[in-house]
Amino acid sequence: MFNPLLEDLTQLKDSEIEAKITDLSTKYRQAARFSSGAVVEQLAVVYEAYKTEQSRRQQEALKRAFSTSNKSLEGLIKKA
Repeated sequence: MFNPLLEDLTQLKDSEIEAKITDLSTKYRQAARFSSGAVVEQLAVVYEAYKTEQSRRQQEALKRAFSTSNKSLEGLIKKA
């Protein structure tokens, strides 16, 4: 789901996203114990948006690392 009040997550640093995920996780657990379902649902939507952005960044980093390692291995393969 999309939350129109959510800031542009692509503009945040990785550390800011991690801190927000930790904060939202704590708030979610508290809300699940004491609040109505609507609050829990909204927290879950925002939490999922941050987790999705974190996952997207991790996948991009993995692709970059894999691309770089493939280029360095190409020289070894061509020499053989």
